Amino acid sequence: MSSYFYKSYLQIMEKLNDDKIKENHSDIIEFIRSSYALKTIAYFGMNVPISNLNEPFLAVTYSLKWIEHYKAQNYVAIDPVIKEGFSNLLPVEWNAGGAKNTKLKTFFGEAAEFGVGRSGVTFSVRGMAGDRALFTITSDSSAKEWKKDQEFLKRDLQMLAYHVHNLVMSSAQAEKRPAPKLAPREIECLKWKASGKTDWETAMILGITEKTVRFYLDLARAKLDATNITHAVVKALNHNIILM
Repeated sequence: MSSYFYKSYLQIMEKLNDDKIKENHSDIIEFIRSSYALKTIAYFGMNVPISNLNEPFLAVTYSLKWIEHYKAQNYVAIDPVIKEGFSNLLPVEWNAGGAKNTKLKTFFGEAAEFGVGRSGVTFSVRGMAGDRALFTITSDSSAKEWKKDQEFLKRDLQMLAYHVHNLVMSSAQAEKRPAPKLAPREIECLKWKASGKTDWETAMILGITEKTVRFYLDLARAKLDATNITHAVVKALNHNIILM
């Protein structure tokens, strides 16, 4: 089982580095859930500028009906996962069978009816700018299987919780920054680079020197805050600065 989890972790990390899906938070959450054969996953972010600061940012695999019911019943006020998650640095383990009062028994009972797992672990994430998040995984596996899997799940999902949170924060920062303004020649050079042309070929097409092509590409890279020219091309495509 440990080798299975390790393979899943590597596949997820590869996907997290794919620029094409970085902003599809729900797709990433679902991919993690299915990779680890979990019942549900929920990312709950506070002070995350990607959404209204008065509302948490959610990326969940719960049904829409459960989310609406949860809000209508104001379950956030009694949800022990929220309360204990934000007050603990270490992962918080919980089980629906451990509910000690009628309200919590009703809460967990209804959650199960809506397809939320009966056992779970919540990971807390604390950022440097007052941003905080909870990353909760649930399962309906037997108590024996759940206990056996937790060693590997805690190891992997604690790290993935941080990666998902960083992804959300990066998306938020990207949304707040306007697309950089590039000069026409910079855009042309990036477009030909994206088409697979060499600097020499681009120079021949545009009627300029190869050195000048590299100069424009480097200017574009700096304006796009990219680590290299390939990264600059990807960012230019994402900002619709160049169209293919």
